[in-house]
Amino acid sequence: MKFIHTADLHLDREFEGLVQETPFKPYKILERIIDFAISEAVDVVFFAGDNFHQSQPSIKIQNYLIEQLARLQAHEIQAVLIFGNHDYYREAVYWIDFPENVTVFRSETVSTEKLTLKTGETLAVSAFSYQHPHISEQKIADYPMRDYSCDYHVGLFHGEFSGQQFAPANLTDMLAKDYNYWALGHIHLANQEADNVIYPGTPQGRNKKETTNLVVLGELSRTGHLIYFHDLAEVHFETLTIDLSECQTLAQALIEIKSHLSDTAIFYSLSLINYAAIADYLQEAIDNEELIEELRQSHVIVKLKLIPLTSEARLFQKIEVPEFQQAAIDFEQIYSLVPHKQEIRALFDDEEFKQEVQDNVSLFAGQHFEFGGVQDEN
Repeated sequence: MKFIHTADLHLDREFEGLVQETPFKPYKILERIIDFAISEAVDVVFFAGDNFHQSQPSIKIQNYLIEQLARLQAHEIQAVLIFGNHDYYREAVYWIDFPENVTVFRSETVSTEKLTLKTGETLAVSAFSYQHPHISEQKIADYPMRDYSCDYHVGLFHGEFSGQQFAPANLTDMLAKDYNYWALGHIHLANQEADNVIYPGTPQGRNKKETTNLVVLGELSRTGHLIYFHDLAEVHFETLTIDLSECQTLAQALIEIKSHLSDTAIFYSLSLINYAAIADYLQEAIDNEELIEELRQSHVIVKLKLIPLTSEARLFQKIEVPEFQQAAIDFEQIYSLVPHKQEIRALFDDEEFKQEVQDNVSLFAGQHFEFGGVQDEN
């Protein structure tokens, strides 16, 4: 038996953190999955919950799901679908009838359906769907032991191995059922809990934290199983740290930054480091968003920030004043601890200003003050 396992499509969820228009539509990942299923001539596609992001998805996105699932029918590919905590099932909000090739679990009670595949092999699938946004009960105990009258037995499960709100599960209990495969959903990062117990993650990331955009292509036989991970995502989020230590001018910095932006299908979050030679003007270009707007002319930039220079990252140090001698003030050290602005730089270059500060500090150091105590106590 050959299958695809996907989960957490969240079809009606947009990309997050973007402020610019892009030609990419995250829901299109479903078309890529269906295309892949057809090209691989699989027997069945498992959808392990959270097909929609909203608990009341629009008619348009509901119909889109049905249209794509119906494409499998002409190729004798079946689909099995459950609902998760985001798209928990309520009959009243759905306007659709699922195609005949789709087996849908609607109840929170675990049940088992038996399918005959185009190969003539038989498959038992045990699963449940959410009918509420949270399930506190441990559901694995309700799954039956493997049905050996069928060639294969697969469990679909949307939930977690920790916490108390999303059908908390125990891997040991799951493995004890002796199923050929567990198709899991809910966790948006791919994770192989055991050889045949897998979270594929969301197939299309919507933010920079969702970096493992995979589906599972699997093959089951009476002697074992083969598992392959495939990345079908059209868009990926990437976080880059760019070293500008070799840049002495803003022009050089712009060339260096753009040299790292290689793909228009990547949404970038950029951190700039070691920019001391151009710190003042670079900070200004960040603050007024001039630089990020320039980069957005050809690429999608989610975020652009400066990592503080080494001297800027230090905590303010206590100034030690000798008893009979006033130390000279290191104005460059002080400047390194404040925002780099042209106006501040000009002020720190003013000799009259520096002398006035030096005189005032000397006067301050020579005085005795009381801070809620007696003289010289503090």
